[in-house]
Formats: sequence, structure tokens, C-alpha cells
Amino acid sequence: MKSSQKKKKIRRIKKKLRALLPVFCVVLFLIVCFSGWKVYSIQHAYKTAERRYDSLAGSVVAAAPGESGAAAAASAPSPSDGNETSGQQPQDAAPEREVSPVTIDFDSLRAIGGDVIGWICLPHTAINYPVAQARDNEYYLDRFIDGTTSSGGTLFADCVCPSDFSGKNTIIYGHNMKDGSMFALIDDYADQSFYDQYPVMYINTPTKNYRVDIFSCFTTDPVSYVYRAAFASNDDFAAHLRSLLADSEVSCQTAVAPEDRIVTLSTCTYTGEDVRFVVCGKLTEIG
Repeated sequence: MKSSQKKKKIRRIKKKLRALLPVFCVVLFLIVCFSGWKVYSIQHAYKTAERRYDSLAGSVVAAAPGESGAAAAASAPSPSDGNETSGQQPQDAAPEREVSPVTIDFDSLRAIGGDVIGWICLPHTAINYPVAQARDNEYYLDRFIDGTTSSGGTLFADCVCPSDFSGKNTIIYGHNMKDGSMFALIDDYADQSFYDQYPVMYINTPTKNYRVDIFSCFTTDPVSYVYRAAFASNDDFAAHLRSLLADSEVSCQTAVAPEDRIVTLSTCTYTGEDVRFVVCGKLTEIG
């Protein structure tokens, strides 16, 4: 008797499962379709953002990073070159001034996005973008420089920093995009060999151009001391610089002093939960 009831129960369960099978198939099909659509949407958004920035660079960058930009960067004298680069120069000959490897048409750029304050590039890499600044630090997280929606957002300076890079520490934020765009390369500076290959960036502004000599790279948290933009005195700033130098995860060759101005480039990193990676560089005005 018990055996017969058990068999009937099993048959009822199997019957219910067979009845639910089409429902399971439909649900599974919908999940697969939704997942595929999400992947397509993300990839399409990445490609769209990439095309927009490529088009922007093509229209406002007079010498894009590449053969010409790299040649300009390679030929520019470093602070330690002096007269040793090509032999002793005549005493009355003025040393050749270093120039930025890119030239930016800021009139055209600002006609597209009025909040643009500069352009940052790391020759031979994907970092070749405008830098904007809004009244808050949320606006450009998911917007292109013209205010329209963009998956990668725009690189932007902290709203408390002077827009002309005259502050002691100008902080620039950018997404770490999985397609390698925006500030995805920033946390590669955790690798000594990457720093050795790319120790210098460039920032152009409407009025001045700068070489950015990197002197500290490390992982930190979102409320770290590195996000200070103002300092009470040179001694206060000197203490800040000592902390940055002590925390660096790589050995950098750049010396920095309290009289200098710096930039702090910040992005998310996937090495931990809710952590950031920062690269700090000294600003030196060039042509």
C-alpha cells in the first residue's frame, strides 16, 4: 500500500515537472536574451563613446599622440639634459624650450563643451582626452563634454580646484573602463615596468602647457588624504608630499618640493572593494 502511494506521488511530481518544463524553457530563453541584450548594450555604449572621443581628438588635436607626438615628446629636452644633449652650446645660445607633443584647438573644443579646462595625454597610449570641471563632482560621471549621456563619462577636475591648474594639488577623476578607455591605464602604474616606460604625461590648458613628471603611484581609499586640494602653508604641503612619496608602490625618479604644484589622477581599481588608485605628478610649465 505504501509503495503504491509513493509511486503515485512520484508520478504526480513528474507530471507537474513536465507541465512546468515549457515555463522553465521560456524563462531560460528570456534570461539568455536579456543577458545578450545587456552585453550588446554595454559594448555598443563603449564603441559609441570611443568613436565620439576619436572624432573629438581628430577635430581639436593638431598633433595627436603617435608618430608625430612621440617624436615631439622624445626630442624635448628633459630637466637633466642641459647642454649635454648635443655637446656644449655657445654661452649666448638660449636653451631650446620643451614643447607639448600635442596642440589643442581650445576654441573649437569649448564650442562643444564649455566646461573644458584642459587636455591630458600620455603619448602612445589611449589616454588622450579633454578634462572638464563642473559645479559638483557628479555631473561628468556619465556625461560627454557636451552634456549628453556617455557610458565612460568625462575626465573631470575636482570642483574645489582652481580651473587654471594654479592650485597646489589639482585632482582629476576618471573611470577605469573595462574596454581600456578613460583612466583604465592609471592602475597599471602599480607595475614598476609600466612607470619606467611612461614616467611623463602632458596637460595642455587654454593658457599654458605642462609636463607632468610622475613621482608617486599607489592604492588608497575614497576618503584618503590624497584628495586634499588646499594647504595652510608650504610646511603643510611639504608634509603632504612626504606622505605621497612614502606611500608610492613604485620607485619614481622625480624630485618634488613645496614650491611645486602637482596633479593627482584618481580612478577606481579592481584589486579590492571600494578602493582607488592614484598617480601623482609634478607640473612643469613648457611651451
